[in-house]
Amino acid sequence: MAKKIYDPEGDLKQYKTVKESVQRQKKYVRDNEDKILQDGLPPSTEDFIEAGLPPNLDELPNFTQRGGYSTIQEKLANGMPINYSENGIFHTAIPLQTVHYKAAPNEKVIRNEGAYIVLGTDRPDSDRSGYGAEGATSANSIDIMVGRMASARGGKGPPGQSGEDGALVDNSFFADAARIHVSQLTDVDKNFGLAETSAPNSIARSAIGMKADAVRIIGREGIKIVTGRGDGPTGTGRGGEPNSRGGKIVQPAPSIDLIAGNNTGKIKVWGGLFRPVEEIDNLQPALKGYITRDSLLELSSVIDDILACIMTLTLSQVQFNSVLGIDPFRPHVPAGSVKATFDQLVFVANNVYQTRTTKAVWEWNYLYPFGYKYICSRNVNIT
Repeated sequence: MAKKIYDPEGDLKQYKTVKESVQRQKKYVRDNEDKILQDGLPPSTEDFIEAGLPPNLDELPNFTQRGGYSTIQEKLANGMPINYSENGIFHTAIPLQTVHYKAAPNEKVIRNEGAYIVLGTDRPDSDRSGYGAEGATSANSIDIMVGRMASARGGKGPPGQSGEDGALVDNSFFADAARIHVSQLTDVDKNFGLAETSAPNSIARSAIGMKADAVRIIGREGIKIVTGRGDGPTGTGRGGEPNSRGGKIVQPAPSIDLIAGNNTGKIKVWGGLFRPVEEIDNLQPALKGYITRDSLLELSSVIDDILACIMTLTLSQVQFNSVLGIDPFRPHVPAGSVKATFDQLVFVANNVYQTRTTKAVWEWNYLYPFGYKYICSRNVNIT
């Protein structure tokens, strides 16, 4: 007997037909739940036949007989795929998706399970939001996202999932699980709810926004975060590279803001008796390594001068005391200069010497490249 030719498209069509029948069977049971509870009996064979459904239809049909191979071992030996039950195991189809995207008329949606790529126009929320809703002709966007409304209701998802058609939802830059949003014209800071900084928000400009529980940018041979115009582009005129709308980039070096906690306000701290409450800016400029190092080296030099003055004054005082302490007219009176000289040498001169030694070690450790705690990063540079 000749083996049956493996037909994946036919098998898929057959499987979808059976799945739809199973869903109709479940719907029949739901619609007649009151009657079933009242009678106290499950639907009869006649009820299923009347509904046009086979009475003993398996909920998870088994297709191990496809392709003419009767066992899994035969399929493996002949390179045929193994069809598991539809429960998501081994990357099989995930059970029925109950959250669906409410697509706009001009959007092309590419979907697989709960992953989407939406080609359309700027739309951060519903079809009434964004520059696309205003009819902008230069607001094309690509929205790549997974997990629509995943964090809604404490992770349960949006309401209405139990309905026959599932829940219909819009974009949500705050409840969707993860997203990469590329837009030709958008208000990216507003759409992602970013805190304001000293730099102006991006309004009606092209932007790329990424958001997830964790974002990692990895470069095997380096990463650069650069702002401003390109260096030496051709064909852009005397003004250099313009922005996405053809306008001039005013700032020669637009700022880079690294914001932890999305908070750029002020922090209130205890400032002492004469200034009980002190406000400190949460977003502050970064230090430059070489300039910080040079400033501390200059401070170190100032401290050296102060310590040298103290040491010179101490030695001069010791010499003065050695002469002043002698009383030729009253040799029987003990000289007070002995105690003073001892204290100056032990508690002043010695401490000054130790302080200068400690300062020198601190300088070597922190302010020179050979120091093991050198304050300048050897791998990260900023402007």
